[in-house]
Amino acid sequence: MIHHDVLIVGSGVMGVALASSINSDELSVGIIESNPQPSLSRRHLSINQKSLNFLKDLDVWKEIEPNAYPYQKIKVWDQEGSGYIEFDSQEAGIDLLGHIVSEGQIQKSLIKKLETKKVSFYWNNKLLDIKNNTSDIICTTSNDQISCKFLIGCDGINSSVRDLGKFKSRSWSYNQTAIVANLKSPNIDSTIRQTFTKIGPLALLPINDDELTMIWSIDDKFAYEFLQKEKEDFLKEINVHFGENFGNLDFSTEIQHFPLNHLSSKTFAKDGIFLVGDAAHQIHPLAGLGLNAGLGDVVCLAKEINMLGKSEVKKISQIYNRKRIPVNLALAASMEAFKRGFEAENIWLRLVRNSSFNLVNRLAPIKKKFMELATEL
Repeated sequence: MIHHDVLIVGSGVMGVALASSINSDELSVGIIESNPQPSLSRRHLSINQKSLNFLKDLDVWKEIEPNAYPYQKIKVWDQEGSGYIEFDSQEAGIDLLGHIVSEGQIQKSLIKKLETKKVSFYWNNKLLDIKNNTSDIICTTSNDQISCKFLIGCDGINSSVRDLGKFKSRSWSYNQTAIVANLKSPNIDSTIRQTFTKIGPLALLPINDDELTMIWSIDDKFAYEFLQKEKEDFLKEINVHFGENFGNLDFSTEIQHFPLNHLSSKTFAKDGIFLVGDAAHQIHPLAGLGLNAGLGDVVCLAKEINMLGKSEVKKISQIYNRKRIPVNLALAASMEAFKRGFEAENIWLRLVRNSSFNLVNRLAPIKKKFMELATEL
């Protein structure tokens, strides 16, 4: 039987970031992946300063930075009312709020980094069963039996580790479909823009000097209609709903779409099994904080494993739950309240919402606190 002190399930960003963070000179590390090779994501996401510092610590930021786009402002407004708020890095006394990066580029750089570490990959290997004996966790896969001290699920919202480990979770559909594509535009600046339209939030994120990435979370009852539109008609809809002129928009990639769901595991660790990133929690993408929250899990768990070692599995579980569950529950609650507030159709709720936005926009100390929290999640 193969043995690893740490066995990670999933070779996405969370899995390879965690493997890169663990001291492989002291602990043997393995990664199992159901695909025959890395499946590189094509999504572009926002990373904050804490995540950037983490990537610098792993010595991979220098490879990612040439294709990362820095942003200094975030503008959010209500298309159906007068609410408006703008976050500017200068108000927080910092150079940048963050960077827009390719998730696939982060993943690729981290996998390359692992070539210099003592990490074993098991490709085309699906996790089928988990059993605990007195000292180890026994994992049966489609090709092997592997024992480990730490089994860590970095395998996304449909996590086999969470299911086989019998973790209880809460989940529901947002009843929205995320429609994602990259767009060519002659008008690009270092600003993320997001507007709440009557059919769902629409965000445009700059990814280079010529392109934006669009994330439009459209209510399911309208999503099918939009997915059937010709590209020219879809571009017209963006301009109509967005309210700001981006010049002659044109698609530079094909449209992708996926359903939006919420998930929160009731515990993140038990019996030597740990959940990281989307395997433990997934929130609405409107805040762009999901990747940062997942990397926060990685930083926390790797630190405790490296410091306490394989003889303190129970203690590490307790620390990880205590530190990461409150952070992610608070984030999920905030995003849910934010989303529901903008869905409200009651005229008085709309008035309160728009007034609150405008009030916060005038209160620099509150805005500064929001920006500090977002950059240090």
